[in-house]
Amino acid sequence: MVLLVILAILRGIGWLFSSGHQCKGRNNDADYNTPGEGLAAGLAHLGEDVYRWTGPAAAVVLAGICAWAMIAFVAGRQG
Repeated sequence: MVLLVILAILRGIGWLFSSGHQCKGRNNDADYNTPGEGLAAGLAHLGEDVYRWTGPAAAVVLAGICAWAMIAFVAGRQG
């Protein structure tokens, strides 16, 4: 459960960083003209990546929890 909470927090942070960003590509230098805007674009791209990968990671964790619960249930019924 702790892993799911951590993934949910990371997903929310990733969404916040990437939600308002309109980029021209994955090249930070091409997005904006100033270094500060380039750093902001880099954070937005990182946030987008974190948001994209935390969903499948949460599904894997949830599947593991379900498998562990099933094993514990079957072992409890037999023993």
